[in-house]
Amino acid sequence: MQSIKAKKITRQRFIAARSNSLIIETIQTQDNTKRQSLRIVELKGTWRANENNELVFDVSMRKGPPQSYIFKGIWKLNKNQQIEYISGDRNVFLVFKGYWDTLSSDRIVYLLEGSTTSRFEFKVQLESASLYPKKGQIKYRIGLGARKSRLTKEKILLILYGQWKFGRNLAIFFNMDYGQKTVKSVAFGAEVSFGANKLIFALNDESGQRLGVTFTMTHKLLKTIDAEAFIRLKKIQKESRIEGGITIPF
Repeated sequence: MQSIKAKKITRQRFIAARSNSLIIETIQTQDNTKRQSLRIVELKGTWRANENNELVFDVSMRKGPPQSYIFKGIWKLNKNQQIEYISGDRNVFLVFKGYWDTLSSDRIVYLLEGSTTSRFEFKVQLESASLYPKKGQIKYRIGLGARKSRLTKEKILLILYGQWKFGRNLAIFFNMDYGQKTVKSVAFGAEVSFGANKLIFALNDESGQRLGVTFTMTHKLLKTIDAEAFIRLKKIQKESRIEGGITIPF
């Protein structure tokens, strides 16, 4: 008589996320003996965001059909401005180490540390088209999850914190602190116009396209935080005789 092989029931839990992999804890229970075995499996692949701004891991498999894991639910930023995901039953807790690279009025990009392929590109809505240096933050509204109806969708407020600085060529930088003495900058080009005791910068993205976002700074504040930039802009203002905008390259 041919023996019947015992079946195995597999349970799995996601325990860690890396730049190009997902680590899974697998528990297998053998039916006939109830004996359990624990395995730690690291799946290789790529992280991305889908059209609903959800986190997705695409497994790179040599054989068989493509496999993807979609992490539904709300993710947030921790104190180091890293992305954290916690499942509804709190059984899954993942931290994604990386940094923000592209900031615009309708799109932001988070690059995962040490990867050239994994990145989260989110569709967003800028909370305000006017930015002010004193606040040191950029606010976005972001919709998460599939739309339940035309009028309802989970939306959260996403706040990026940083300090505005001027470069040597008067490019504008938003310096963000990621903890452990790690500071990364997002660069903007700009067209500046001079008003009464203030400067208004119309920000451009990395390709030179206008973002539809203005950055307003008073002469007094600029002189306080960056005296060199203040002197150079005053010189530009004098030379231009306040005729229109002045393009400031990256």
